[in-house]
Amino acid sequence: MLLSLILAWLTVIFAVLAAFKFIARKSGNKKLNRVSHDCHVPFGILMIITGLLHGILAGNPSSATLGDFTPGAVLFTLNWGTVCLVLGICLGLTYIIRKSLGRKWMPAHRVLTVLLIACIFLHVLDMGIQLPSALSGGSDTASSAQTYVTDTNTSDAADTSGTSTTADTSGTTDTASSSGTTGTASSSGSAVTFSGAQLADGTYEGSADGYKGTITVSVTVSGGQVTDIQVVSESDSQQFFSRAEAVLDDILGQQSLEVDTVSGATFSSAGLINAVYNALQGAVTSGTLQVTSIDLSSVSRQH
Repeated sequence: MLLSLILAWLTVIFAVLAAFKFIARKSGNKKLNRVSHDCHVPFGILMIITGLLHGILAGNPSSATLGDFTPGAVLFTLNWGTVCLVLGICLGLTYIIRKSLGRKWMPAHRVLTVLLIACIFLHVLDMGIQLPSALSGGSDTASSAQTYVTDTNTSDAADTSGTSTTADTSGTTDTASSSGTTGTASSSGSAVTFSGAQLADGTYEGSADGYKGTITVSVTVSGGQVTDIQVVSESDSQQFFSRAEAVLDDILGQQSLEVDTVSGATFSSAGLINAVYNALQGAVTSGTLQVTSIDLSSVSRQH
């Protein structure tokens, strides 16, 4: 969500400007020290406000509007951004109760400031440096997220548009001949399919790009249906990936790859769909796997 991204960078800027007071004080420049002193508290307040708003909006896709966004999608999960917000609030509290703390308040305030800057750095490192498309060149962020879904859908549609009837007929005939049923029975469409294709039983492994790296899954097919999907390896942010795994339940429940990605974890859930699709390529005996077409170019790299 673009607004969330803007608020994130404003929070970083306000944090740096608020912390600049300590540098100005050590510089010995009285004018600079006075200006930074006057701006220190306002910058601190703005940092907390923009950080809180960023946390409320974070995790929503770039296409989300203020009318349909999910509030607090990742605000209350354990991540560096939440730690930053808690430290910012603690900084404000130490300033408010400074008289009660006496001489202890300033050392505590400085320690919290150092921790806050460190956690902001870790948060940016964890999420990656993200810029609005106008600054980052538009499609550069989207191009790094390769997806089998979009490419395969277009090629499959072209390849099967003129041959789907033949493929379906041959598939049903083969099934009939191997099971001993009549041609009439096979043409009734009673064969078990998964997402538009007939699958051979077995366990298959496949991989696809996720949010930060490769996602690998192991898919079990029994009785022509997908009965189990296990994540073998992944390197995505856990707070996002744990939410994205809900898409696996959708795939199993609907016996289809035409499922929706998870809002707030679009890249990770798209990677899971693609990985399952990749795994099942070797299981198809007839038909064509139908899969959700995902346009990641419209999704913020923030998820």
